[in-house]
Amino acid sequence: MANAFIDTSLVDKAIRFAVNAHANSERRGKGFPYIVHPMEAMEIVSTITTDPELIAAAALHDTVEDTSVTIDDIRREFGDRIAGIVKAESDEVTEGTKEEDTWHARKKAAIDRLAQADRDTKIVAMGDKLSNMRAIYRDYMVQGDELWKIFHAKDRSDHEWHYRGLADSLSELSDTFAYQEFVRLINSVFGAKGFVPRVIDLARDYVRSGDSYTCVSYDCKNNPDRMVKIYNDGVPRHVAEKEIVIADAVYQMGIASPRPIGLVMADNKLGVEFERIINKRSYARAISQEPENLEKYAATFARYCKKIHSTPCRTDIFTHVVDIVKKDIEISDLFDDAKKKQIISFIDSVPVTHTCLHGDMHIGNLLMAGGKNYWIDLGDFSYGNPLFDLGMVYFTCNSNIENVTMDLYHVNNETMGKIWNVFVKEYFGPDADLDEINKKIVPFAALRMIHLGNAFNLFPEMKEFIMNTSFDNNQ
Repeated sequence: MANAFIDTSLVDKAIRFAVNAHANSERRGKGFPYIVHPMEAMEIVSTITTDPELIAAAALHDTVEDTSVTIDDIRREFGDRIAGIVKAESDEVTEGTKEEDTWHARKKAAIDRLAQADRDTKIVAMGDKLSNMRAIYRDYMVQGDELWKIFHAKDRSDHEWHYRGLADSLSELSDTFAYQEFVRLINSVFGAKGFVPRVIDLARDYVRSGDSYTCVSYDCKNNPDRMVKIYNDGVPRHVAEKEIVIADAVYQMGIASPRPIGLVMADNKLGVEFERIINKRSYARAISQEPENLEKYAATFARYCKKIHSTPCRTDIFTHVVDIVKKDIEISDLFDDAKKKQIISFIDSVPVTHTCLHGDMHIGNLLMAGGKNYWIDLGDFSYGNPLFDLGMVYFTCNSNIENVTMDLYHVNNETMGKIWNVFVKEYFGPDADLDEINKKIVPFAALRMIHLGNAFNLFPEMKEFIMNTSFDNNQ
């Protein structure tokens, strides 16, 4: 219930006008109605000002540039002030030219125009630009540098130039949360301090401390508070860049995890430097060293998994797991088009939730130290239905290759099966039907293997597991 009456007639009129103007149009490459973008821009503007004309201008800001509406139409319906702001927000394309041919000139003109604009115009522009930057950030976390192919300008450096120029032009708003988020997202996608890799000498200064499917970890000999994880050959550069961005966002959310320091380069391989958790043990290592305490450690691990799955996630920062998994299916070479369509239909049938997901959940990725627990390997952190996370737990406990299990978790497959049985009872409750839980989670384990298969070559047994999995919406 609203606390007080305010006159929203102008804003209501602008929303109706914008909805009609953008009717039946899609946000490029997004699959949702275009009107979602101006509505988000309007919401952002409302965090800076309560001026109804500025909020209305945000709703209308793309009507002239992207529809048949003219500035005269806006002026007639909403007056000179709103029309002037909308005009300042609209790129002008010369008739007979291609948008890609004039992209740089148009963006340069927009940057210069904003630099000279009044604060009101900058506030409305902030709504537009932050909405755009949020979308770029989310897509970049899934697609990496493939993202730029959908734009008129195909080079990442062009977009970096554009958005940093906009940040300079809008710096008058640096006292607002919207501007601060804008700059943070720009730095997350295009790099900032710590994103230029620091070259390190592994042989001289580091000692190997662990490994996983995609990377090897090393502790620093000279600084016990630092460690690095170096990605294996063939892992794309954006994977490391993505991990440091996401790990920092998770750390800032207050989820217990090591603080990311920056990118490093070793032997032509990219990696990430982290604060080192001293005297740590993974739950995998603890179970291998104290098999008599398997039930205690497996139950504690399950409780921490359930805790993260009960934590609401910031959907404006993190990616929906469904977007990640669908992209995995699209680029996978394991399936024909009909099978991909069936799997995507299965994904679409999964109930939507908005809680945190680790993305690579297993007993090697939760550490204990000094009475505390820390999540590590956060590069695939996202939000969505916990079943996507539980798929990885299931696979590592029930379907992995024996020697891989020993290498990564220091126990055999029989022990991992016992861990799973304890996990299910702790996570789902003592009366949980193990067979029913397994049947429900197996497809999500296969989806996680597909994700890993897009990063490195899968073992034949993993491919067989994927190909034998049924993706039935009615299971």
